[in-house]
Amino acid sequence: MQKWSVGVRPKEYETKTVEDVYNTVEEVDTKEYEDPDYFYDELGRVRRTEKRMAKKVPMIATPPPIPPPMTPTHIAIHNPKNSTSKRWKIACVSATVTLLAVFILATILSFFFFVSSASSFQKESYGLPRPSMESSLLSKRSDMEITPNHLLTLLITKRKICILEAASGDEMKSRDAFSLDHIESARLIFHSNMSHAGVPVHPLQFQRFARSQGIDNDCHIIVYDRGQMIWSAYTVWIFKLFGHQKVSLLSGGYLGWKTHQARSGQYKTEQGDAPGKPRQGDFLASWNDSVIITYDDVLLNTEIDNFDVVDAQTKEEFLGTAQGALYGHIKGARNIPVDAVYDWAVGQWKAADHLKGLFNNNALSLRKPVIVYCSTSLRSAMVWWALTRSGYNGKIYFGGWPEWVVRAPDGLKVIGTTSES
Repeated sequence: MQKWSVGVRPKEYETKTVEDVYNTVEEVDTKEYEDPDYFYDELGRVRRTEKRMAKKVPMIATPPPIPPPMTPTHIAIHNPKNSTSKRWKIACVSATVTLLAVFILATILSFFFFVSSASSFQKESYGLPRPSMESSLLSKRSDMEITPNHLLTLLITKRKICILEAASGDEMKSRDAFSLDHIESARLIFHSNMSHAGVPVHPLQFQRFARSQGIDNDCHIIVYDRGQMIWSAYTVWIFKLFGHQKVSLLSGGYLGWKTHQARSGQYKTEQGDAPGKPRQGDFLASWNDSVIITYDDVLLNTEIDNFDVVDAQTKEEFLGTAQGALYGHIKGARNIPVDAVYDWAVGQWKAADHLKGLFNNNALSLRKPVIVYCSTSLRSAMVWWALTRSGYNGKIYFGGWPEWVVRAPDGLKVIGTTSES
């Protein structure tokens, strides 16, 4: 049992403060016996100590506030492969960028090398003809004209071709001749199906007619006539005008085919009208302004001189000495009549060298487009065909001299025997 001292609290009931914990004053033990003097003296000291301690506020540590519960926003998953994957991605991107840079550099170097090589090649080959231009010209010639032998090959191999016989101005006579004999599988096309009074029909009207003849966009159209060549050349121009991409003229026409037939029975002809109504074609007509020109364009050309002008009339008509009408020509035009490009005696076009010399003598340049005109567009179509076959860019002025003599200013037309200034 714990011994109590008079006037002294047990130690476990003392309220300790910070000053008591860190008190360095040594306390005096209480006497174990009852000494009156000591008792009163000690009692006074204890009371003074209690008063002093009553003034002190014990320090009670206040705990911090409890934080609110935290809601996890993501889950951290430890993936040991993640760092390795990132390194591989960085390596792949770096390699791709490097390869791309090397490729671009190699392309630039190759380009400069090619340019330098091409320029040196041009210097070495200066003055020589360009093979590309030659091959392009040969390709254009082969597209413009087809021989009877070539046509026979297309028939035997059953290629997709459409053979058309161009009728003359006399439709009844042309129909009778066609019924008596014509090239196998050919169909007859009349001038009225293509033109009215020298003016081409509307594209939709021609499209409707072409489809009724079973003509498609991708078929190879081959045109011939009975030897005049003027009607077939005009038909070729009309198909070019309305946007067909592959049209050829049969060399020698019907007479040339018959000449080959006399030597071989493979060059077949047939009698009667064309076979039954063909299937409906899918030809889609358009307007090709690269082969045609109007009055306003020709009038403007008298000021800017962007085109050479060729008159396809006869020499007498060109000079205005022919009888029966008011003949003449556009001021500044060169006269190249049909007889100069086609040999009527043998039924063949003049040789390429002859045509080249003819056009050069008339100061025609391959770099300059050519306007061709006559009185009905028929003769101008023949000269246009010869020009195109020779590599020139020809355009037909379909109004021709009849329109020019009426609409053009007097100073831009030469009538009669008046000489140009």
